[in-house]
Amino acid sequence: MKKTILIICDGLGDRPVKELGRKTPLEFARTPNLDKLAQMGISGAMNTVDIGVRPGSDTAHLALLGYDPDVYYTGRGPFECAGVGMEMLPGDISFRANMGTVDDELNVIDRRAGRIDDTEEIIKALNHTKIDGVEFILKKAVGHRVGFIMRGKGLSSKIRDCDPHKEGVKVHLPEPLDESTEAKFTCQVLEKFLKMSFDVLKKLPMNIEREKQGKLPANYFLVRGAGITPQLKSFKDKYGLNAVCLAGGGLYKGIAKLIGMDTPEVIGATGKPDSDLTTKITKLIELYDKYDFFFVHFKGADTLGEDGDYEGKVKFIEKIDSAIEPLLKIEDALIVITADHSTPCNLKAHSADDVPVTMFASDIRDDDVEHFNEKECAKGRLGHIKGENLMPIVIDLMGLAELFGA
Repeated sequence: MKKTILIICDGLGDRPVKELGRKTPLEFARTPNLDKLAQMGISGAMNTVDIGVRPGSDTAHLALLGYDPDVYYTGRGPFECAGVGMEMLPGDISFRANMGTVDDELNVIDRRAGRIDDTEEIIKALNHTKIDGVEFILKKAVGHRVGFIMRGKGLSSKIRDCDPHKEGVKVHLPEPLDESTEAKFTCQVLEKFLKMSFDVLKKLPMNIEREKQGKLPANYFLVRGAGITPQLKSFKDKYGLNAVCLAGGGLYKGIAKLIGMDTPEVIGATGKPDSDLTTKITKLIELYDKYDFFFVHFKGADTLGEDGDYEGKVKFIEKIDSAIEPLLKIEDALIVITADHSTPCNLKAHSADDVPVTMFASDIRDDDVEHFNEKECAKGRLGHIKGENLMPIVIDLMGLAELFGA
């Protein structure tokens, strides 16, 4: 049986950038190792959730790993909270939260508070706050992100995101998505917490000092992705494979934890553009004899795409290319490289554009693709697939597919 190395480059896909001669960052970047895998392997284009659908990273990763998001997706919050090591109990409502900056009228100035990196003082000031019998449990995540759990009786996840997902508009106050008493109660308590925490954070010494330094204060919890913990079949039970996840971001480790993958800490893996990608590959090689399936996640291209930083995205793609070079020496593995979605620099957001995918193994049928990028991979013999097709193809190439029929 072959081992599989699945590398997901978050937000890798893009659209032509005028300043790059109407090339995408992936087309513009120098990627000899990615190109070599494409030359030796089979390539295609993929819509991770569906054609015309703008995937979230959460729903896309579920689909890519073989878990139908229409069935298993309950909101992003539980994955984020699991990823930073928070314990979730039955009845808990989990959220993904950004520390953002708002003005006194609650207009969003910056959804990431200048990409603040230190939220420990915020957590200390507000963790374990109780309002109307509901406890608010907070934990630092990567950068501006915070794990956010409401714990108490009579709660519901059927509430609208408070994060409006753009700047220059007012935050959304909590609103129920159904008429249940539980949803209305959850919104009432959450609104009280958000108002109280805004008053506290305006006076927090850390924020006062940030403003003196000309930095944006982190004064508001932009919460979204409310969900209850989903019940997911383990990756081992589903595929018979011992799997490990090598990632820095909480979401990806959270998904991996909830499907039973091991998630060892990787020194230098920050989940940001400054992440040391080589340490993930070094860790993979160190663990190679222990596992059958390796899920490696590289986050930075998505962050840079959201910032509109096409030059930084080019450099990060070249950083990925350099990091994966040792994998070309592994002879008994199926190597799959793709993305969860496109994050065009001109949009500064996810798009429904398909993403490139390349698969290489020593005995795989190859094609005529010479370069790993959006345009070239779409010409490959793998054709146009959806995320739900990826794991069945992988299982077949590993020699594990069950026979359908006699």
